[in-house]
Amino acid sequence: MASETDVLIWIQENMSGGITDPLMEFVSYSGDYGAIWLIIAVALMIYKPTREAGVVMAAAVLMGHVLNDWMIKPLVERPRPFVEDPSLLLIIDPPGGYSFASGHTVKAFAAAFALFIYDRRWGSFLVAYAALMGFSRIYLMVHYPSDVVAGAFIGIMCAAAAYAVMKQIKKRKLRPGGEAGG
Repeated sequence: MASETDVLIWIQENMSGGITDPLMEFVSYSGDYGAIWLIIAVALMIYKPTREAGVVMAAAVLMGHVLNDWMIKPLVERPRPFVEDPSLLLIIDPPGGYSFASGHTVKAFAAAFALFIYDRRWGSFLVAYAALMGFSRIYLMVHYPSDVVAGAFIGIMCAAAAYAVMKQIKKRKLRPGGEAGG
């Protein structure tokens, strides 16, 4: 059975090079700090018909960031692949921090699935981009495949949680008299 490092080596030997390298760099860098997702969320919040989707998206991204980057990564302390196997060649500057779970992937899937809940068409586009972003992290040798799979799962759960909270908030606002019941 192939190890995760074997998968990375296969990618390095069979997929790296050419136009794919700058493409994967671009996709990966577009997710730095979750900024692209928060910009999209703020843009959605500007217009009343999409405001709720924007709020849920921003909440999901922020929830994913706190849960993953502040709690899970420091708890797990998994070294990045290139640290454990120096034969893995990086084409980007080596990122700091730990590997599990992929923060780029957490934020991407949190945002994408939050929008998917509200708008299947645009949400599907963002889900595809989130998957490409997750793959870019593997391609660039900065995450193991399991880091990305876990990141996608965490992101999806954050989107579901943010949506559930929004539903509860709306439910309380719709009670007779507009007061939250106890």
